[in-house]
Amino acid sequence: MSTFWLKIAALVIIIIIGVVLLANFLSSGIEEATDFERVEKLVEAQEARFQAELAEAELKAKQAKQAKAKRADEPPQPQLDEMEQLKQNIEASRLYQWAETEFKIARKPLMSYKRCVDFCRQIIQRWPDSAEAAKARVLLRRIPERYRKQYNITDEEMGISS
Repeated sequence: MSTFWLKIAALVIIIIIGVVLLANFLSSGIEEATDFERVEKLVEAQEARFQAELAEAELKAKQAKQAKAKRADEPPQPQLDEMEQLKQNIEASRLYQWAETEFKIARKPLMSYKRCVDFCRQIIQRWPDSAEAAKARVLLRRIPERYRKQYNITDEEMGISS
């Protein structure tokens, strides 16, 4: 007789635990849905800010090129022919696209910004006055602060004047 009541008590405890777990699971789904919407709005706001910074960086790159072209006191540098210039522009664009893709991938959990930073640094080093370099600097600014410290990203690389 006593084992019968023990079995009933165990069954009641299991049912209570099941109800608590089910209620917890269902309520967390609602919170995650609202949290996802909030995160989505934040990402959209960051994208809009990024587009504005990108337009500003492109404008600064154009102005820098114009100012450099106006300087007559510097000795003329050898100009690349048009095909070589086109190849360089295409390669810079390709590297920037890779950097941007790596940035999007790195925003996912358990991923790294390493390749994005490497691509941006390569662009800035090889084509410092190009529009892609300006875009790469903006992309480096979008990397969260803790990763900037981890990869030793300097203010000069981000195009921040101090």
